[in-house]
Amino acid sequence: MDSNSIPEVVQTKAKSVETNLTVEQWQTLTPLQRFALIKLSRSSHENRNFIPALKEFNL
Repeated sequence: MDSNSIPEVVQTKAKSVETNLTVEQWQTLTPLQRFALIKLSRSSHENRNFIPALKEFNL
């Protein structure tokens, strides 16, 4: 849950939905929000909630 670097899985998922997530934005998220984005980014998870989560988190 390092707030200083965005996990690769989250960066990859964000890019796949044409979103550029910066470290500054990542740092503004709460640990729970970061955890949610990590979980929603994993290939084993149903990813339909990734974009709504980005919107909810103002990303």
